[in-house]
Amino acid sequence: MLKIAISALLALSMSFAGAQSAVSEEYVPPPEAFEGPGGWAVVDPTTGVVYGVIVGDWNAQTWEEVKNTRTLDGYMGCPAPCALRWQTRATADGNVAGWHGTQTNVDADGNATQSNNGSVRYDQSTGNFQINNQTENGVTSTQTLVPEKTSRNPDGTGRSMNLSSGIVDIRTSKAISQGGQSASVTTYRSNTADETLDARVSIPGLGSDGTVLEYVFGSASSNSTERSAEAYWVENDLISILFGQGFGKQVEITDQATGEVTSAEVVDEANPFVNLILDLGKSVVEFLGSLLGWMNPSR
Repeated sequence: MLKIAISALLALSMSFAGAQSAVSEEYVPPPEAFEGPGGWAVVDPTTGVVYGVIVGDWNAQTWEEVKNTRTLDGYMGCPAPCALRWQTRATADGNVAGWHGTQTNVDADGNATQSNNGSVRYDQSTGNFQINNQTENGVTSTQTLVPEKTSRNPDGTGRSMNLSSGIVDIRTSKAISQGGQSASVTTYRSNTADETLDARVSIPGLGSDGTVLEYVFGSASSNSTERSAEAYWVENDLISILFGQGFGKQVEITDQATGEVTSAEVVDEANPFVNLILDLGKSVVEFLGSLLGWMNPSR
């Protein structure tokens, strides 16, 4: 995913080729698209892939002229003919930004080439944009961009500096493996203002039927100490499950001050399987901790 910022209004004559449009236009922008400058995605109408974002400032009448008499002919790397779809509202300071999947690559000699990974696509059925991303460490994410919600205040009115207010249905996932054992973690947030994170941890190798743990982080804790410890719920639960499956052992503990000796059950970390599961749990906690960083330290 690439987020770009455009500070100047581009002239219409610079944005379009003058040929008659070969695109069959049935798209009608929502009323919010004509509230002022906004980001208009350059879209391949066949695949929905977004190749770039330009600034447009039209009303309903001028848009009719734009869509009926102009075409984006191979613009921004998009194979002709291309279409325009409204994507974002300008922020409160008048800046326009948008999302597209075009990447610029510069080689050792300074030569620049562009490619598009198809990570941002327009959904004709909803008028929204789907943003998909995969990082080098195996984290995948999907989210939906709702144009009408961009740069809106929390109550849905006015014009704010928060372009990401239009991002909803945020899902992330990661597959983690450790010495032949594996876990998958999936999470969900309803939008960028959502202070809870739903998480599902699946470990197929733990127990005869596997183990599935589900959490809602951020909803139960109120102070910063509790909230910072939430990710460790996973490790604690894994230890409890290991106990239940017979991977505990009795040890003697001597109180150094009194010399009193007591016994306690601890998880058998000398067992290779136990070690693998605990290491897997630490990796899960590390991933969840990286996601929980967006949360406020206290309510």
